Amino acid sequence: MADNSDVIPRRYIYNQADMEHFRHSSARKELLSFVSAMGRGLTTTIADHDSTTTFATPRPISIYSSHSPLTSLTPALASLHGSLSCISNTWMDQDNDDGIPIDRTVKARFGNPAFRTWHARLVDRSYAIIRCLMDCHVKHVSSSDTTLSEDEMKHIISECSKQGYRAASEEGTSLWPPAMSSSKQEEVIGELRAYLHDSFGHPIRIDYGTGHESSFVVFLLSLCKIGCFLWGGRNNSNDDGDGEIKQKNKSNPPPQVIGHASLSLFHVYLNVTRGLQRDYMLEPAGSHGVWGLDDYHCIPFYLGACQMITREQSQKQRRDQRKKMGAVVHDVIRDTDKEREDDSTNMTPDNPYLPNAASSAEISSSDTKNDDDDRWTPSIIHDLRMIETHSPTYIYLSCIQFIRQIKPSAPFFEASPMLNDISQLETWSKVAAGLLRLYEGEVLDKMPVVQHFVFGKIFSADWIPSRTAPLEAPKKTFSESPLADGGGSTQAPPTAYPGGMPPTRAPWAK
Repeated sequence: MADNSDVIPRRYIYNQADMEHFRHSSARKELLSFVSAMGRGLTTTIADHDSTTTFATPRPISIYSSHSPLTSLTPALASLHGSLSCISNTWMDQDNDDGIPIDRTVKARFGNPAFRTWHARLVDRSYAIIRCLMDCHVKHVSSSDTTLSEDEMKHIISECSKQGYRAASEEGTSLWPPAMSSSKQEEVIGELRAYLHDSFGHPIRIDYGTGHESSFVVFLLSLCKIGCFLWGGRNNSNDDGDGEIKQKNKSNPPPQVIGHASLSLFHVYLNVTRGLQRDYMLEPAGSHGVWGLDDYHCIPFYLGACQMITREQSQKQRRDQRKKMGAVVHDVIRDTDKEREDDSTNMTPDNPYLPNAASSAEISSSDTKNDDDDRWTPSIIHDLRMIETHSPTYIYLSCIQFIRQIKPSAPFFEASPMLNDISQLETWSKVAAGLLRLYEGEVLDKMPVVQHFVFGKIFSADWIPSRTAPLEAPKKTFSESPLADGGGSTQAPPTAYPGGMPPTRAPWAK
């Protein structure tokens, strides 16, 4: 068993032997299960869960709304949402007093050094962000299901979001100073900070990729393990009454809770990472370029496909109901005609709501006219009007929209051939299943991606690493490349990627 005595998480993957340990570790299994639960939770109804293990009130499934993004969050997660909103709104706003302007003297395609200042601020303010999150959790985790009205819950969520916003602001470090919590909380805060720091890119390499995205998932998984996804009675609490946070839940939140909360948090997380990619021109870390799914992300596409499955299922239910209604009409017409033939003298008055309501031809025509299933298949990504209209709600369309914005001159089938392949599938269920396998094979099973993972006590490694001293990150960045002056193409051939990762298409999409 590995020694996890250090408070700050550290690397455990240095070579292929460590990589094999990770492949068979409980940490990898736990992380993949959490990602799977995030997706599954978006395809079912929150009201179906066991009412003893969740929010103060069961909630029916709802489409994500950018106008009410806090609906599915607990106080702790609302605080995190507020902090990410502050980062997105102010840190990268060039006109804001708290903004970090880009360095316009650099003429590189990737890697604006102002990102290092941005990341240094993240490190500086991360304590206040995590402390605020923990304070909201400890304060409200024991709120009883029966003692809070819906209005009171909304007020608490709103206040926690505002507190999280302030924690990430310029005054945050003074509002939540260090060394004000118990030793146990300080240990948990230290570990959570490490995962948060790795969630937005590397300050030396000035890059971002699916490994950093996965660090954000590790961060969410750790919050889930200490109980921040739960808000109910004390039976679900990880608070022992003395303000201490236990690391092991007495009851795990159902996938529905994980899925809806993660979707809301990923929306605001993407607002931050897209700003970093756009403004500070972060180099894609370990990207396959046009041969891969996306330069930077994978999980939002999986969550988006799962979100689309819900719509797909609701459409099927509506079709079945219309077909059933049509069958009833046909039966009534047939039975009525037969009764008229058998006994015209005893014929009852016509039912104004059935025989004369609609003919079978009218029903068929109405079914075809009102059914827009074809527009909501995976091929919807080629409908620019639908993308523009629905991208604030559906995260998959939001990702497609961003790709088209940052690569406006390239045809989509050339810029994103894998996503183009996927659009030919018939159902979103196939898309989601394939994307989950893709994440497992192209992210969790690739050493160049996961070698930078750090492990602590919440997200722990169960093997002894091959080395004890961390390797120093490469000093050379993409901006120092001979091609960075814009004199030539910066797209490396597929065989040149770290670890010899081969070009990837979407064979499962054929």
